[in-house]
Amino acid sequence: MKVSASVIVAVHGNTNEVDGLLRCLATQDFLRDIEVVVVDNHRRPYVPPTLLAEAGLSGTVVHEPRTGLSRARNTGVGHARGEYVLFTDPDSRPEPGWVRGLVEALTTTGAYCAGGRVESLFTDLNERPDLDAGIEQFFVPDAWPERTCALRAPFWLLGCNLATRSSPPPVFDEQLGARPRRHLSCEDLELSIRVEHAGLAVIVVPDALVHRAIHSADLRLPRVLARAFWHGVSIARVRHRHPNAVIYDSAQVADVLGEFRREHWRTAATHLARIAGWRLEALRPTRSTPAAGEDEVVMSR
Repeated sequence: MKVSASVIVAVHGNTNEVDGLLRCLATQDFLRDIEVVVVDNHRRPYVPPTLLAEAGLSGTVVHEPRTGLSRARNTGVGHARGEYVLFTDPDSRPEPGWVRGLVEALTTTGAYCAGGRVESLFTDLNERPDLDAGIEQFFVPDAWPERTCALRAPFWLLGCNLATRSSPPPVFDEQLGARPRRHLSCEDLELSIRVEHAGLAVIVVPDALVHRAIHSADLRLPRVLARAFWHGVSIARVRHRHPNAVIYDSAQVADVLGEFRREHWRTAATHLARIAGWRLEALRPTRSTPAAGEDEVVMSR
């Protein structure tokens, strides 16, 4: 039996965060049926199969032993029964109107894909840190529209607050998305580009709010530089797949020099790490064409 909305959550190494997310999902004010699909992305089953029932939620726990965020989400999509498919992360905290906001926006606009607003949630800090915009943008965008609109610069979508229709089923590029020891990203960016190339609409829904966790460890310079490096690698992979796409989430040498002049040393170093990742990946031998073609939304399974 088909349900109205499926929420897919990929879990790898952050199982202690899941209970908080499930409490948020249990308080959603969506009046239709919701199922939760938890993808246990450990090599051996780790998430208890009774997790959702104990939280008072409907759904299923499935095991995907091949690690990687995009692969886990694709597995979740294969088990989803909803007319709409929503994605978030274990340490993200959706507001009560999150499911309703995304589903209503997709229904009223006819769009295929929607992304909601994401705000920072500093989990283990007494007060908000004074972050340069160039650092915080690795976690959340700094600009959002006042009302629902088509995706355009300077806005972009994040995988912790994303929704699509279930037909055709969305598929994330498995060359992207976080995996152990590689903080790859941009699977959400690549999906939105591919959807638009297929002639389907992508929208931004600022009223569908999710708080994204930022831990103090995430802000340590080695961690930030690693995140920036792998972001550069990810951008290069997206450019390889979509050479004609306009991608404005990139750093140039001029950006580095500007940050040095303003004495924003951490931001300048972060831009350098991102450029290094991009250049090194661009020098790799040409990879084979991914399974999903330029104008496809789905891959063959």
